[in-house]
Amino acid sequence: MRRFDLRSLRFGDQSETWRRLPVEVAPFVFGGLEYSVPGGVVEVDLRAARVGDRLTLTASLETEVDGPCQRCLEPARVRVEAKGIDYVGHGASETEDDEADGYTSAYAVDLERWTRDLIADALPVRLLCRDECAGLCPVCGADLNADPHHDHEPGEQSRSG
Repeated sequence: MRRFDLRSLRFGDQSETWRRLPVEVAPFVFGGLEYSVPGGVVEVDLRAARVGDRLTLTASLETEVDGPCQRCLEPARVRVEAKGIDYVGHGASETEDDEADGYTSAYAVDLERWTRDLIADALPVRLLCRDECAGLCPVCGADLNADPHHDHEPGEQSRSG
């Protein structure tokens, strides 16, 4: 799912309703490396609270992000939990300064863009295979996790050069 039509929500007597929606998330680049969510889909809980003709939308999700460790380039998987709020009045997102730069336009929520932004905002500064990852040797590129005692002679530039 890429977009969700808010007019399909049925509130009945309640002032709040929710849906769990599968949202496609394309692979993305972070720190120059490509990452993806397992299966390319994230289950998003979308809650809508109604006050008159205005809606408060809350999107929340839990997923994992797969890709290379930013220290050693081995496979890494990072757990991500995110939550965001968007305010909708008369079919368009409202911000504090009333600019229409949110995720809703003409009663359709751009769930794909909102989900990607929520994931991006929730990512740690560095995606690592583990917190204690030693990374790669800056001289020769050897994996310092596999050889923690790896060392070079002072002044050595590279073993191959």
